[in-house]
Amino acid sequence: MKAASLLVMAGAITTVGTTLWSATPQTAPPPDSSQAAASASAPLLPPFGPPVAAGRTLSTADMTAANPLIPADIYRTPANTVGHGDLATFAWLSFISAVSPASSSNRGVPGGSFSTSGASSAAGPLVWETYQHRTELLPCSISGGNASPTPPQPWNAPPTYVIANSGGTACSKVSIQGAPSLPYNNLDEATQIGQNSLFYPTTPGRPNPATDAQVLFEARANQYEWNFVNQNYASLKPQFGPFHFSPAITLPTGTVEVKAAWRPISSIPQAQRYRYHTATVITYGGTDTAPVAQTQTYALIALHLIHKTQNYPAFIFATFEQVDTLTNQATKQPSGVYYVPSYNKVAYATPSTTTFPPSGTTVQNPNIGFSVTAPVAKPNGVSTPLPLGATTGFPGAKVVNNLVTIPVTQPVKLVPDVARVNAQALAAMQGIPGFNNQFVWQYYRLAGVQAIPTNDETTKDFYLANIVVESSQPGIQLFRGFPPITKGTLTNLRNQVNVIDYHFSGGQNFSMGGCQGCHGVAQTQNGFDFSFLFFGAGGGGFSPETVGIVSPAAAAARLTAKRYIQPTSNGLQAEPPPVTKN
Repeated sequence: MKAASLLVMAGAITTVGTTLWSATPQTAPPPDSSQAAASASAPLLPPFGPPVAAGRTLSTADMTAANPLIPADIYRTPANTVGHGDLATFAWLSFISAVSPASSSNRGVPGGSFSTSGASSAAGPLVWETYQHRTELLPCSISGGNASPTPPQPWNAPPTYVIANSGGTACSKVSIQGAPSLPYNNLDEATQIGQNSLFYPTTPGRPNPATDAQVLFEARANQYEWNFVNQNYASLKPQFGPFHFSPAITLPTGTVEVKAAWRPISSIPQAQRYRYHTATVITYGGTDTAPVAQTQTYALIALHLIHKTQNYPAFIFATFEQVDTLTNQATKQPSGVYYVPSYNKVAYATPSTTTFPPSGTTVQNPNIGFSVTAPVAKPNGVSTPLPLGATTGFPGAKVVNNLVTIPVTQPVKLVPDVARVNAQALAAMQGIPGFNNQFVWQYYRLAGVQAIPTNDETTKDFYLANIVVESSQPGIQLFRGFPPITKGTLTNLRNQVNVIDYHFSGGQNFSMGGCQGCHGVAQTQNGFDFSFLFFGAGGGGFSPETVGIVSPAAAAARLTAKRYIQPTSNGLQAEPPPVTKN
């Protein structure tokens, strides 16, 4: 799930006759003044590039520009619309900045051209890689079992990762024996938000989680979010148990978060490794209670970018993937990627009714009807049955050493607008002087983009997902509403309010799908403003997940540490019933 260069802008900017900043007053939540300037001891917040106007196209000049910047924003018409192709262009311009070489003197700022980083599969560090890792942003601070808020690591300091143990009772600094410094990429997540573990098979068609290559993840935040935490860390104290913050967190305009997925370079044939961006990363062996940090070479297979702008206070969500993740484009053979779920079966439920919105509420767009006995989703208007029942009955499921392995599928195809801009981006890359088949970024593509929340599941990219970040169809690939794991059962609530869009005066409620809907749970249920990073706030920090499949009890402990669930005597229990905020 998902660039550093940002400028807080005020006033009105017009493009092609359209007001860029919405004229609609944003009465709730109030804007946060901390975005205006960094603290005196920190570097100034970096600028954004120009906003994206309607009809903007990509060119070779974008690929060769020195120190390219993320766009400040993109238009949103008075009719509450934006061209999907324009959103795809915004996403690509953001990606171009994010994967450019980072400045050697200021983290999160471009220090070279996209064309330079693409010339080497091992280029780096990249701009997004020098964002602060979640354990730098919210370091563990526990003494005697009691957590207390502490400031983030200094922005321009070399990486220092302060982690919690799996029991949440002590902190430690990550170190690598014999290594004078730590790499930027710290792959401390081994599951997809606790719902499953993902693998590439050593032998196609013969999954074996004990020997196959596991996909690992990391999450990072830009300097705008760092600045917010740096100024407000003392107030980041959980209230009402481990799940809710009071008052709710309101991140500043300009916040960018990224989430990356990686696979071991050893799992990729030698002749195809030039098709991947690679880096030295930290992974964790041993056990969750006694993790052992080590460095290895991994290949980037997916990158989420989420960006809060003035026009889009519910964030713009874009996700990129390496083209061989599902089907190897060089050999035309399936990669065989599969997942091992953390639940035994899938059920669908609704809070109290099978239609949305609930009685007494007013929400734009069509009402939602949903059958809990024959559930379907309608990505891009195509009716798609949702899995239901025991995981052993899923299509293609195999039981290997008492573990259920389920092939990853991709029911949502690229929408034509996104495919068109992907082709435009590739053509622009091909114009770079010296371009050849070794240019690594040609092997990455935009999977989709979301910006305006809606209840209409037939809209473009409503079910935005990346097959190696949201690989489970019932849980997070065709996600909508709320997905608690309760007593070993994944129970999706398909019509739950999960996004409030404050572009509208007073805010407006939506039951949204895909990445935006998933992150919206952090906004509406936890008060975290679309960010799951704040589950580690208040000094509790984050505990790393070790490579490999863990026992059900350890899986429950991981989810509890993330505060996604509470442990019970008879399985995994979802957090308290969601509360709709108006």
